[in-house]
Amino acid sequence: MFASALIGITTTAYAGNDTSWIPTDVNYSEPTVHSFAFSDKMPLPNQFSLLLGDSYPDFYVCKSTSDPDCAQSKILKYNSILKVCSTASETDCVSDVKALDASGNASAATFSQYTVKDHLNAYPADVKAGIPAGSMPSIWSIPSAPHKSGSDYAVVAGINGNTDRDGHETSSGSYIQIALIPVYLKDFGTGKASIAEGWSQAKPGIFYDYCATFQQTATNKNADCNHVNGEACILPTNDQGKCYAEEPFGDVQRFNVQVRLSKEPSAWIHGRMIDPSISITPLATGGVNLSVTAGSTSVPMVYQSAKWADLPDNLKNLWVDCTSDGRLCSESGLFRGPNVASNFMQLASTLEGNAQVNILDYVYPFGKVPLKIMSAIAPLVGDKSNAVSSTWMMRTLSGLEMKDANPCFTNTKGIKGIVTTNSTAYSAGPPEFKDGFLNYQVASPHYNPDGKTPFKGNYNLVMRSDVARCLYGFSSAPISAVISVLSSEGSSDVATTVTGEKNGWLSLSANNFQFSSPTIQVKLTQEAPAATPTAKQSTITCLKGKTIKKVTAANPTCPKGYKKK
Repeated sequence: MFASALIGITTTAYAGNDTSWIPTDVNYSEPTVHSFAFSDKMPLPNQFSLLLGDSYPDFYVCKSTSDPDCAQSKILKYNSILKVCSTASETDCVSDVKALDASGNASAATFSQYTVKDHLNAYPADVKAGIPAGSMPSIWSIPSAPHKSGSDYAVVAGINGNTDRDGHETSSGSYIQIALIPVYLKDFGTGKASIAEGWSQAKPGIFYDYCATFQQTATNKNADCNHVNGEACILPTNDQGKCYAEEPFGDVQRFNVQVRLSKEPSAWIHGRMIDPSISITPLATGGVNLSVTAGSTSVPMVYQSAKWADLPDNLKNLWVDCTSDGRLCSESGLFRGPNVASNFMQLASTLEGNAQVNILDYVYPFGKVPLKIMSAIAPLVGDKSNAVSSTWMMRTLSGLEMKDANPCFTNTKGIKGIVTTNSTAYSAGPPEFKDGFLNYQVASPHYNPDGKTPFKGNYNLVMRSDVARCLYGFSSAPISAVISVLSSEGSSDVATTVTGEKNGWLSLSANNFQFSSPTIQVKLTQEAPAATPTAKQSTITCLKGKTIKKVTAANPTCPKGYKKK
């Protein structure tokens, strides 16, 4: 959890269908308020490239892997936003963006510019370490797919990882993230920006998100990441007073984004899409082209906030779980208020210490603990969401997130499949294979923000056929599937389901089911091959001199040198 990287910042979460929504309330800054936000957007610092030298307990912001500040760091942490491909041989770049109409006809997007030129935290690639160059999100124009405020879309495609200088990934591994966001350029006026010297100094012309090394405590340094644009911004720009704000998707909601990668990820994909399809094509120059085609979907966003003393015990315990191991809950959090101390992490790791701090946690949408958090806060927020966000987004799971997956998902190379859902919280990783079923847990408020309209869920599973056959021990014969959506009480919900197998991929979907915490259960079956009829056999007698030999077969013949009697 990069909590220390966000101290003293006013940051927001954004809803594609309600850009005015932010996770705040009247008690936002009171000393002991604890707030969980399921905003399902990319938190800082994942909107821009960042390279850190890990010299635990110190972390340094690096201009390159040979930066003097980072020279002593054996481990490098990176978030490389991919550039746009400029030649046919380039890899680790965005190669193509398209919109698809209702008939499947594609129209190409045109790259116009990067959100920020010459970013302070940009860095060159290090081929030996396997770190791509750090660029910025790209803006593309798609006139055939207009939204409310124009036809501009941001593509945020990046690779996040941890590696040593020889390119060996740490146990936490790496992941690839791709998002397509309808945006427009917004003028929000002037303001102030700073790095570590404080917020009182205005820096004209520097008006975007960036990081610098600062002294976190008396004993360690860390990255100070500043978000200096206005509350309605999702992506910053160089231009003082301007940023990119998000809009909902328009009538055209199906898109294709392609990235060229220097190596094929060996991973599982999850995300926020509907009816996804993926393809991986080898490149003549090495690497692969990853193509993802899908429609956008709408996701409920939820915010729950209360004083520590007013929280139920089960939620208090989940707060301790989250702050004791940030990997369980989030990658971004904010300790707020005038009494923030250097030992806030130690305080927040105990029940007693939490009673002294103010925390906002941007919760991962996936994982066992986020599922428990969503179920725990649903009754506290009236079982309804705060806003609904339209989104098109996917990412692969890291090795750490896949460590408990079935070996059929981890023992083979390449991308194994993709699972997507519009649920607020969902299982991390591929479906759990247990007792012959593939099980997948989801959790959302039962109602939309009006508190009356039930929220309808969707679920899509696209899995390599060979992975399915590995799980079940199937032959090469066709596979069929049945999907059930079980409520938290075990009863079956009404859902529209679709299944099919084509070109080496098995595709399944369930739509229009209701919440709060159903389990999606998939049963794959295969008809036993028909028995081969046994041919009728006969026996003949063969002679060779005085030697007699009998031969029994479906069509018996005498051996060489023998004559049939």
